[in-house]
Amino acid sequence: MTEIGKLIRMDRIRDRNTKRTIIVPLDHGVSMGPVKGLTNLSETVNKVAEGGANAVLMHKGMVGEGHRGYGK
Repeated sequence: MTEIGKLIRMDRIRDRNTKRTIIVPLDHGVSMGPVKGLTNLSETVNKVAEGGANAVLMHKGMVGEGHRGYGK
């Protein structure tokens, strides 16, 4: 039973046809400071999702600003 939780979470981000995923990291600002050109987080998240990304990795403080509120 311990694997079922992991399978459920992975199915949320994996492409069901190919079983592959593209995860775009947007958390560099935490360790490197502000990222040049990243001015509108919501717009950036939408662009990477439209470009084929299945998930975006971000700091917990960014989620409220960058969460799309829906899947593909």
